Amino acid sequence: MNCWIRRTLLVMLVSGLAVGAFFASQVAHHNLHIISPGLVYRSAQMNAGALAEVIPEYGIKSILNLRGAGPGKDWYDAETNAARELGVQHFDYALSASRELTDGEMDQILATIRDAPKPILIHCKSGSDRTGLISALYLYSQEGQPAESADRQLTIFYGHVPYLPWTGTIAMDNSFWRYVSNHVQPPKTTDFRGMPATTDTSSLSGPYLAH
Repeated sequence: MNCWIRRTLLVMLVSGLAVGAFFASQVAHHNLHIISPGLVYRSAQMNAGALAEVIPEYGIKSILNLRGAGPGKDWYDAETNAARELGVQHFDYALSASRELTDGEMDQILATIRDAPKPILIHCKSGSDRTGLISALYLYSQEGQPAESADRQLTIFYGHVPYLPWTGTIAMDNSFWRYVSNHVQPPKTTDFRGMPATTDTSSLSGPYLAH
C-alpha cells in the first residue's frame, strides 16, 4: 500500500470518527436547538428527566409533539405527565417523515404554533425530519425568513438525510418547497411580540443548547 492510499484512508477514518462523534453528541443532548430565541425550540424525543431540566431552563410553556398521541406508551405518558406537572400545554399532531403533507395540514400546524403559549418546544422522535420541516415552515411563514434560509432547518446538521432512497424523508423537503411555491409572501417586519422580525437565525441554531 503506497503512501497516498494510506493518507487517504487515514483522512477517511478521521473524518468518519469526527462525524460519528458529532452525531453522538447531538443524540446525547437530545438534538436540542434554537429556532427563534425565547420563542421556539426544536429537539428529539426527551425522557421525563430531560424534560424536567429543559422546561424550566428555557421557560417552555408549550410542547408540540409531531409523533401523534400515544396513551399507554412509555415515552408519551412520561412527556404528558411532565407537561402536566410543570404546567405546560401539550399538543399532538401525527406526522410521518416519509409522507408529504398537504398545505392544509401545514397551515393547521402553523396555526397551532402561532396560538400556543411561548416558548414552545417542537419535537418528533429524532428531531431531524418532521421537526425540521415544521421549523423551516415556521421561520418562512411566521418570521418572514427567505425560503433558502429557513430550509437550513432541513439539513444533515440536525440529522436530516433526504437522499437515502430507503428512508423516504425527502417528503419533508418536497412538502416545504411546495408550500413555499404556494405561499409567496413578503418578509414580515415584526414578529408576534411586536419586535423586529429575525431575518436569519442560522448563527443561533448552531451549537446544541443543553449542558
